[in-house]
Amino acid sequence: MADIKTRNIVKGTIKTIDKSVVATEKTKDNIVNVKNKSESATNPEERNANEYATNKITNAGKVIVDNSGKIKKKGNDSVRTTKENFVKAKQKVRTIKTRLSEKKKIKHTTKGIKASSKVAKKEAQKVAKETVKASQRAMKLARETAKRTYQGAKLTVKTTISAIKAIIAGTKALISALIAGGWIALVVIIVICLIGLLVGSIFGIFFSGEKSSPNAMTMQDAIVECNQEFSDKLESIQNSNPHDEYVLDGNVATWRDILTIYTIKQSNGINEQEVVTMNDAKKQILKDIYWDMNIITSEVKDETVTVQGVNTEELPKEVQKKVLHIKIDSKTAEDMKNVYHFNPNQIKQYDELSSNEYASLWNNVVYGMDSGEYINWKQKNAPWSAIRIGNTSSTISDIGCLVTSIAILIQKSGVDTNNISPFNPGTFVESLNQNNGFDTKGNLSYAPISKVIPNFKYVGNVNLRGKTRVDKLALISQYFNDGYYLTVEVKGATEGSQHWVAVIGINGNNIVMVDPATNHTDMWSAYEFSKTSQFNYFKTN
Repeated sequence: MADIKTRNIVKGTIKTIDKSVVATEKTKDNIVNVKNKSESATNPEERNANEYATNKITNAGKVIVDNSGKIKKKGNDSVRTTKENFVKAKQKVRTIKTRLSEKKKIKHTTKGIKASSKVAKKEAQKVAKETVKASQRAMKLARETAKRTYQGAKLTVKTTISAIKAIIAGTKALISALIAGGWIALVVIIVICLIGLLVGSIFGIFFSGEKSSPNAMTMQDAIVECNQEFSDKLESIQNSNPHDEYVLDGNVATWRDILTIYTIKQSNGINEQEVVTMNDAKKQILKDIYWDMNIITSEVKDETVTVQGVNTEELPKEVQKKVLHIKIDSKTAEDMKNVYHFNPNQIKQYDELSSNEYASLWNNVVYGMDSGEYINWKQKNAPWSAIRIGNTSSTISDIGCLVTSIAILIQKSGVDTNNISPFNPGTFVESLNQNNGFDTKGNLSYAPISKVIPNFKYVGNVNLRGKTRVDKLALISQYFNDGYYLTVEVKGATEGSQHWVAVIGINGNNIVMVDPATNHTDMWSAYEFSKTSQFNYFKTN
């Protein structure tokens, strides 16, 4: 194979969703589970249907009051605030319940309501007034809380979905409460409409990673497919153009930019097409945008290249080589809003989605809200496999075994990773890239690790070359039992043959590992002990 010169390449990951199908299927699933969920959500010994409905409506009222001055003709502003309030609903509803119950306790029972509808209506009206007051207080609390806790946004979408499910699960209790007072019906309708606005708006993109069924397509599925097509195209160019070496220039457009443009194109400024779900038609639209934002060109040139002799005593000499130049001309979201001639409404949507407050939510869309168990993290065929290592053309899939192993140990250690959301090998590498974590050849610099994950630090390296199996096991066991976290090189660390794994246990004479390349767990059953060359050890604060 020809020698390769590399400059910089970036690869991303994409997934898409079919909104209408997903929304329908999710609604169906929620309705099927209404009975069980509503019964688990309400405790007949602690509160009756009216009280439960009041609590739910208090939460909803908070959202309504918070959005009342913003709804006007545009739903998106109120939708965004509604999203934030739903995220905090679980915490705030407890405070509202306590204060409301202190000022007004509902003394009538379900039997009393049936016996005296007039009394029930009066009580309902009083509760309504108290609900409005409590909602006003909740509005202020929700705004303050949203500002203080937005750093925990990696759970925002997941919590919002839970809140929506809880409201749906409360349908049974709410219907019972409708008998006591018609005012509740209006609030319920408004809440349902606000939920519909949220999911049916541009903010639906943040729900696009959710599977509606085991076989449903998600945004991450589409992202992976686009990344694979990109890799296949580079390989095709190399195979169809004879060359001695190649040079790769340029970066791939970020997935956040690609998905921002996709969302706005689908919406057309008026929420014309939902972006929660993914199907083949939407996936094709996404691919078209992807290739509009990543244009690849190539050219083979005869060039004079200076090479070093085999021996250090030999002088460098000039030789003629065929050099394949591959260039990636990527465009930003800012570029594309002009290329696609966005209308004024689309520009407003662009400004909204480009806000930094959604950074972690975009990561959730690209990588998923849950990156899965660390024991299943692999460097290849994962959402992060195409992420570039430093300023090289190599990716996590190519040379990311060490950094993936370290990410596994960080996750296993349980240290705080909230500054990287969600945490996985991909977001870890991206953070290292921003902090000079790799040299020009893609070798890892250990100091930046503690810069991006302050409570996880590199301590040192132990050479195992030439030692017996017993000695190697003894050293690895000693450091592991002392509480250090170990990454072990298992292929001899020779040029072109190096592989790292994460040690997670010692089982007698065997070393238990998580391997970024395979599903094997017994290190010396999968790799020859004689080639175990060294290990790095880390500690937590």
